[in-house]
Order: sequence, then structure tokens, then C-alpha cells
Amino acid sequence: MYSTAPKYLLDDGTEQNKQRTPIAGLGYGLPIARLYAKYFQGNLKLASIENHGTSAYVSLPAAAENASELLPIFNKSRYSYTTKKGSDWT
Repeated sequence: MYSTAPKYLLDDGTEQNKQRTPIAGLGYGLPIARLYAKYFQGNLKLASIENHGTSAYVSLPAAAENASELLPIFNKSRYSYTTKKGSDWT
């Protein structure tokens, strides 16, 4: 398992078992996740219950017109071409 946590040395000076890496990091995960959510006009909320755990809820807008930028569409059948109607007077 990948972890950003530093590897701890055991009492005899050897490194800890690679399969038992502690699931701990430097504390960047939630702040970065919240920044990404805010970038997409969403939010990240935490709910903790003592002796039970913590849940993270990410909410993002569902409508494409609310997005900051458009994502590319690789399936050409999904393209929708909009044409501006001009006046009948030329």
C-alpha cells in the first residue's frame, strides 16, 4: 500500500514491514480535496461520530452550465452544435 507517511525504524534498527505501512500522511489530503471541490463550485464536509469514525461528503454541481470549465467530449455523437439565429433582415 502506498503511503506518504515516513517509514519508522523498529527497535533493532530495521525498517518496518512494507505491508504494514501506517495509513497516515502529512495532512494534505483533506485540504487538497476541499480545494478541488471549491474549484468545481462544490464543497467538502466532514461528519464525525465519537468511537465510530469520520465520513467525508463531497458535493459537486450536477449541471454542466454551472461548471467553471468544459470537459472535452471524445464521443462525436454527443456533440451538439448550436447555431445563433440571425434576423431575417440582411
